[in-house]
Amino acid sequence: MSVVEGKDMEVAPEKTRATTPVSGKGVWVEAENASTVSNTTGVVIDEKTNQRLLKRIDRRVMPVLCFTYALQFYDKALLSQAAIFGLRKDLHLESGLRYSWASLIFYFGYIVGTYPISLLAQKYPTRIVITAITLAWSVVVLATPACTTYEGFLANRFMLGLIEAGVSPIFMLVVGLWYKHEEQVSRSSWWYSFSGGSLLVSPLINYGLGHITGGSLQPWQYMYFIAGGVTAFWGVALWWLFPDTPQFAKGFTEEERVLLLERVRGNNAGAENKTFKKDQMIEALKDYQLWGISILSISSCTASGAITAFAPIVFNGMGFTVFQSLLLNLPIGALAFICILGSGYLGRHIPNARFHIISVACLPVILGCALLWQLPSSNRAGRIVGYYLINFFSSAWTQCIGLGTSNVAGHTKKAVYAAVTFIAYSLGNIIGPLMFDASYAPRYDRSFIGIMICFVLCFICSELLRLILVKENKRRDIKYGTPDIAHGLEDLTDRQNKSFRYHL
Repeated sequence: MSVVEGKDMEVAPEKTRATTPVSGKGVWVEAENASTVSNTTGVVIDEKTNQRLLKRIDRRVMPVLCFTYALQFYDKALLSQAAIFGLRKDLHLESGLRYSWASLIFYFGYIVGTYPISLLAQKYPTRIVITAITLAWSVVVLATPACTTYEGFLANRFMLGLIEAGVSPIFMLVVGLWYKHEEQVSRSSWWYSFSGGSLLVSPLINYGLGHITGGSLQPWQYMYFIAGGVTAFWGVALWWLFPDTPQFAKGFTEEERVLLLERVRGNNAGAENKTFKKDQMIEALKDYQLWGISILSISSCTASGAITAFAPIVFNGMGFTVFQSLLLNLPIGALAFICILGSGYLGRHIPNARFHIISVACLPVILGCALLWQLPSSNRAGRIVGYYLINFFSSAWTQCIGLGTSNVAGHTKKAVYAAVTFIAYSLGNIIGPLMFDASYAPRYDRSFIGIMICFVLCFICSELLRLILVKENKRRDIKYGTPDIAHGLEDLTDRQNKSFRYHL
């Protein structure tokens, strides 16, 4: 049994039970079967208490993150579904790289917005920041049907990317604050998997909207009005629903908030700190791991453009009708759930396998690109299978998200890692669509060759970075001995905290 009393904390005998009421300044926690022990604070959390807290955290945090990300992906990816219902024709996007630019300019906005919004999320409560940007991007989506020119549509897409840029980095920070290292990849995979949830629902909605005829509006315009309206409603709800930090979380007692912090002390990654630290930013930018993860993110996300922006167009080019092409997106949504959640599950339950998961995930993508490149157009079934195999890119990218939060310490350094990881994500999503020139249609052979080369690079880089981090962990073990959690809640970077060990 342990006692937390203000700032001075003492450890009581292990088998003791609390016999007095819990005060407002402290908490008694059973120590039998304890799984986490801090030698400096004396707080011991037994496994039953830990599991109870984890379930409450999941109920409080995950549903909000999952649904928000589903809406964000819905609004971003709506372009590909609207494209086959008149948008390309109405906005003159059918020649050269015009449609590719309409897709990728979103990610130029994403690059511009990622770091400033990440800093806002460090300075101000994430609940306020995420509410504001959700309402702002709903306005942009609602304004999309008013676009009548190519140039106006590019400006609209740029603004959408600029505003939505904060969502994923903020979610990475939230997961890093609420969950242990070993829980972070699986929880990141939960909210990221709802990109698949979006693709399971949006084609059915837009299938119905695509049948609207008559009137002054085109079907694609109705699609944007519905998406923007739902997002605006959810943006208002986020003011009350989005989780604060563990220190100020609603729905938890003061004693439970102490335990929430103690759960993550073992991360040796620090607690939330609103002070921007220039030295942590400089350290992050000099860190080889940051640039290694960036290469993995860029190369793995080149396939995202093929899936997000071009799926209905590629299926349409295989000879399917617009409605058939739309429905062929449904398996993509299901595969996203399987690939992302499967990657998160394996990352949590197989020790030191994260970089190997990235490497293995590259292989189906390489095979899928080879099938699309080599099979004749008459073999539609084989080429469809090849296209679906490209979805395994998300298994690799899921691990990059997790590594961006769990393999670094220091709040400012985490924010830099989150921002740079998603800038790399944006670059990958820019490079991908640029491979899909309209002159390569309908087979896009050269496009799939380019994606295949990127995933060969991803495979090599993943194994090389893992080898370097293995050597660093061994060096720290030899030089500093067994890690402890004495400085687990201090705002130290992974270089400053000698007890930090890199996850592999």
